[in-house]
Amino acid sequence: MIDKLVSKKALEIESYKVEPKLSGIALDKNEIPWSLNERVKEALIKRIRTMEFNRYPDSNCTELKTAVSNYTGINTGRIAIGNGSDELINVILQAFIDPGDTMAMYNPTFSMYKIYGTICGAAIWEYSSDSNFELKLDEFITGLKRERPKLVILCNPNNPTGSCFELEEIEQILKEASGLVIVDEAYYEFSGLTAAGLLSRYDNLIILRTLSKAFGIAGLRVGYMLSCPQVISFIDRVRSPFNVNAFAQAAAIEVLEDKDTMTERVEIIKAEREKLAARLAELKGIQCFESRSNFILLRAPKSGEILDSLRKAGIYIRNFSDPALKDCLRVTIGSPSENDRFYEIVKEVLYEGAC
Repeated sequence: MIDKLVSKKALEIESYKVEPKLSGIALDKNEIPWSLNERVKEALIKRIRTMEFNRYPDSNCTELKTAVSNYTGINTGRIAIGNGSDELINVILQAFIDPGDTMAMYNPTFSMYKIYGTICGAAIWEYSSDSNFELKLDEFITGLKRERPKLVILCNPNNPTGSCFELEEIEQILKEASGLVIVDEAYYEFSGLTAAGLLSRYDNLIILRTLSKAFGIAGLRVGYMLSCPQVISFIDRVRSPFNVNAFAQAAAIEVLEDKDTMTERVEIIKAEREKLAARLAELKGIQCFESRSNFILLRAPKSGEILDSLRKAGIYIRNFSDPALKDCLRVTIGSPSENDRFYEIVKEVLYEGAC
């Protein structure tokens, strides 16, 4: 009976696949390998003692917006806060996409855009990158001129490939786009590349960021959005009130004020990324794609065997069902010991039985 009641849009989509949280080494969700430092924990304990948990949280996230403004240099009138950047993606589409409107993106990229777009009834135009996941900008822009999408999605760095558009390319897309352009900078801290400097010139630019990655509070779900005040006003019309709980707001403020710890950890991750990529590239048959994020995408022979051996060892990485990602695995950069263990198992599988 239920399948006759569910909407056609819900029937069209496949749920986002998330492995259950298991004991072992988690290198599948692009989290950082460290918890909050002691100073932040102590500051949160002090905040908890004065919190009125019987009261709703600040719906406007006033103090948190100020902290984001201090971190980004962007005026609070250009900032919206979400229960993770996923919520903001959903709210943007609710605010600006009507059934039949076109959304443009390239493939492969973060799958939630296509899922939310389908739910909103959008027509999805996808530009398929080549076998090395390189996008030919002139072809992409030609497609944008032809399709005239209301919304263009650029994940920068891209997930799962780790590649980046340069600022000149983003600006060219902004100039040619007939609608809004979302630049998803979830992994900005690892790339150091941001389109924030273009906000004052392009009212059709939306930047999304998260505190789940470099700032290490994935469990609390806090993201933020930067755009022109008019776009922000429509987001505030559509989003749920009290969408970010009081504890998450408090934690977000504390980690944003602890920028030194974040920067130190990011530098460790970047160094480990380059070290692991170099070691993997030396293994027979492995193709490592250049990454400017906290993960590496690799194409490997025996990818299924590698995945099975890792799981048996209690190590979890990301496998993909998309045909464009055949034989590809994505590994999050973990601690040095976690990365070493991952490498050794991959090496064992590839050289098993070799003389």
